[in-house]
Amino acid sequence: MRLSVPPEGIQAGDVVLRFPSLEDVDGILPAFTDPELREAGNLPAFDREALVASLEELASLAERGRLLALAAIDAQTGEVVGAGRLHHLEHAFSLGIERVAAYVNVGNTASEHVVDRAGYTREGVVRSMPKPDGRRVDKTLYSLLPGE
Repeated sequence: MRLSVPPEGIQAGDVVLRFPSLEDVDGILPAFTDPELREAGNLPAFDREALVASLEELASLAERGRLLALAAIDAQTGEVVGAGRLHHLEHAFSLGIERVAAYVNVGNTASEHVVDRAGYTREGVVRSMPKPDGRRVDKTLYSLLPGE
C-alpha cells in the first residue's frame, strides 16, 4: 500500500501537515537533539546533518508503507509547530486498517492529552517496550477503531 501526501500538504484548520523539507529542519531538530524530547518521542539521536540526510528517504518510506513522517506547519506563518510519524504500517495496510494503536511513554501527559482529544481509548500500560537505543520503557497504549 502506498501512502501519499499531496505536495501542498493536508490542511486542518490552522495547521498544514506535509512532508518535512529542508526549511523545516531547524524547527524539528530540537526533538532529535534535546534528550527529554527525544526520550518522549522515542527518536534517534540525530544531529542536523543526519536529520537533513534522512529527509531524502521519507517519500520512499511512505510509498512502501513503512513510515509516514509529517511536519505540522502553521498555515499563516509557515513555522513548524510540531511533527509526528506513523510507522510499521506495511502489514496493517495490506490487510486493511481495523485498529490504530498509539503508544505514549508513561508520564508524558502532553502526548496523552493529544491522543485523548483525538478520540483514542486508553487501554492500559504495556511494560518494557524497546527503544531505539536498546533501553526499555513502559508505555500507555491507546486505540482507535473504525467509527470512533
